[in-house]
Amino acid sequence: MAKWKCGVCGYEMDGDSPPDDCPSCGSFKDEFYEKGKRPKDRLDERPELLIINGSKHRAHNTAYFATIAERAASEYGVSCKLLHLNDYNVEHCWCCYSMKEDMCRYPCRNAFDDVHKLHEMIMGAKAIIVVSPINWNGIPSRLKAFLDRLTCIENMYLIDKSTPLAGRTVGIIVNGHEDGAYKTAFDIFMVFQNLGYILAPYGIAYSTHGRAYQSETDHAYFKEDKLMEEYVKNVTHNVVSFSRLGVESKMDIRPSCE
Repeated sequence: MAKWKCGVCGYEMDGDSPPDDCPSCGSFKDEFYEKGKRPKDRLDERPELLIINGSKHRAHNTAYFATIAERAASEYGVSCKLLHLNDYNVEHCWCCYSMKEDMCRYPCRNAFDDVHKLHEMIMGAKAIIVVSPINWNGIPSRLKAFLDRLTCIENMYLIDKSTPLAGRTVGIIVNGHEDGAYKTAFDIFMVFQNLGYILAPYGIAYSTHGRAYQSETDHAYFKEDKLMEEYVKNVTHNVVSFSRLGVESKMDIRPSCE
């Protein structure tokens, strides 16, 4: 008999196998892991493409679309890493910038969580695809906390005029029960825009189910949404293709804001 823990809410139980659904939060069986053996991807790799699952779940709708992107990237012959953000310790930004401008710099002064390792992966990747659910017409709090922590890289232009990520490529994939797909996508894009990233042509894809249906039917709907599957593959193709043009080495990129 093992002790199982839900990776979403922390519910624990003893048994030979985890339950089909978490009694506490309703998450799928695949969200459970044996206590003390939480899944955690390595952060010492330097892939060409980084795919970030910004959801609290690693086995639900957002992860499903992230996996499609991962498979597509493999087919296109690009080195790729899928990171489930919930697997890592991402503390809130210390807001050093509000105290003193040059206190906010890369490497981040908070070296006590996993973000500095995530920063290194971002610095090494030519392109990023962010996959996000819609929470109240916007991005979820965990993804927001992570995006806030990119401020130290953005702020390097004010410190030493460097723009280490300028000219790199970003793509965005969004899913949700109701409205807010494009707002969510542009909330994400505004952060990367201020880091100098370029949105790939047709670099946004989204799918929503609709308030006329119960949310527990969303997963089955998304898995049958063949058009969205095609769009996710297209976004991945466009991101990979655009990133390989090497715009950052061919263009004199001049920041127009912080």
